[in-house]
Amino acid sequence: MPRVTGSVFSRGNVAANAYVQLRNKEGDFCGEVHADNDGRFVLYAVPGRWQLVSWLPGDGFAKQDVEIVVGDVDVRVPLAG
Repeated sequence: MPRVTGSVFSRGNVAANAYVQLRNKEGDFCGEVHADNDGRFVLYAVPGRWQLVSWLPGDGFAKQDVEIVVGDVDVRVPLAG
């Protein structure tokens, strides 16, 4: 199964322990993880269009569309305060 991997950043620094949700194109919740201490995360998804919703309480929020065609996708997620 393909992976969506990446890093979450806030104000130019890694966003340790940020939440990262995977939602389908209708916005329905499909999964969630916490980024590690380096802001890295891994989610598993079938090919298709997805939305990543990321946040760190008190330190920013982001929505980002991703499309998985074949194989893994690596993204950088900057949080906006």
